[in-house]
Amino acid sequence: MEAKERVQLIREGNQAFNAGDIRKAREIFLKTGYQDGLVRLGDHFMYDKRLPMLAFGYYKKAGRKDKVDEIFQRMVMALSEWLGKDKFKSSEVSTASDQAANREESVKELNPDDFKVHPILKAKALEILNGRK
Repeated sequence: MEAKERVQLIREGNQAFNAGDIRKAREIFLKTGYQDGLVRLGDHFMYDKRLPMLAFGYYKKAGRKDKVDEIFQRMVMALSEWLGKDKFKSSEVSTASDQAANREESVKELNPDDFKVHPILKAKALEILNGRK
């Protein structure tokens, strides 16, 4: 695809997105590989539609590891809340030198404060868990 054609398609995609035609915007952004547009689609599904699994795919296609990690951490936080913090543990494997000296595996409890989660995502997750839609 030529640069001029790509620029024109991206403009059309942005206009479609702003007009609320998400389907057309999606088609164009995927066709052109327009990363900013894919992130906008991800944000739309994440924050407006509250569909993190759809947002996950767009963020992944856009190469936004930070957003993908944020969704993953949100899922871990929600799962730990659902299962109960006392039942959700993580195995921490010692280094090779530690293993040679001591063959024990230590277990460390996960702390939700260890994860960096956007405040809006955290609030939405807690809202969903508490059933206050």
